[in-house]
Amino acid sequence: MKDLSQSAAQSILHNCPTAMLLIADNGKIQDFNKAFAALVGEAATTLKGAPQADGLIASLLGPGSVVNWIMPDGDERWLAVESSTIDADPGLTVRFYQDVTEKMRLKKEREALQKALKQQAIKDEQLPGLLSRYGIEISLEPLVSRSRRYNTPLSLVCVSIDSSQDRDKAITKISYLLKDQTRWADLVGCTSGHDFILVLQETTQAAALQLVDKLATRITHMNNSAENPIHACYGVTESQKNDDAESILERAEAALSKARQNDCGTAVVDPALAQEAVREQRS
Repeated sequence: MKDLSQSAAQSILHNCPTAMLLIADNGKIQDFNKAFAALVGEAATTLKGAPQADGLIASLLGPGSVVNWIMPDGDERWLAVESSTIDADPGLTVRFYQDVTEKMRLKKEREALQKALKQQAIKDEQLPGLLSRYGIEISLEPLVSRSRRYNTPLSLVCVSIDSSQDRDKAITKISYLLKDQTRWADLVGCTSGHDFILVLQETTQAAALQLVDKLATRITHMNNSAENPIHACYGVTESQKNDDAESILERAEAALSKARQNDCGTAVVDPALAQEAVREQRS
C-alpha cells in the first residue's frame, strides 16, 4: 500500500463501498466519497465547505455510535459510525458509516419474539411455582366452560400487595401464603406487575370472601413479627353465564383496581354482580 500513488489512493477511497466523510478542525466538511454521496442524495452538491451543523445531514453528525437515517428514496437505514483522526493531517477527522440496517432489524425481531414468548410463558418467570397471567387465562377457559355447563360456582380473587420491605421478598412470602391457603384444585398465578390471581373452583363469591378474610388474618400475623409490614387489597368476582376467561379476569382486575383506590386491607366485590361493597379487613 505504501507504493500507491496519491491518485490511486484517492480513487480507492472515493470508490470504497463504506461511506466516508472528512471534517476539518474548523468544523467544515472537507470531502466525502461516492458511498457517502449516495447516502445524502442531491444534498451532496452543497456539502463541501459547509459547516457540520448543516441541517441537511445533522443526524449523520451526531455523537451516537449508531444513527438513524432516511435515504433519498425514503428507505430507513441504521448506520454504525466510527471516527478517526488522520495521522498525516491532524486537522482532519474521518467518519466511517457502515450500514447495519439488517442487524438492527434482526435485533428488533429477536427482542419482539422474546417479549412475545415472555408474555406467553405458562409459568411466572420470577415465581416458577405460579402460573403467569397467560397461563391462568389458558387454564381458566375450560374451567369457565365447565362452570357454565354444570352450573357450578367459580370465583376469582386478585390480590395486590404493598410493602416498604424488599419487594421481591414480600412477593415470595405472599406467594407461599397463597399456595398454602388454597386447595390443590385451585390455581394461583402472578401477573407481570406482580398482582396475584386465585382461581377458586366450586367456590361462591361469599366463600371467596371468607378466604380473603382468612388471608388478611394470616398477613396480620405475619406483620406482627415483621419489621416492614405487608398490606394487601383484593378484587373478587364470580363467574356468570356469559363469561369467558378474559371477561372474568377483566372483572376481577377491575375490582382490584377499585380496591387500590381505597385503603390497603380492603376487598372490593365486582360491581357487576352486586352493589359495590367494600369490606374492611384486618391489616
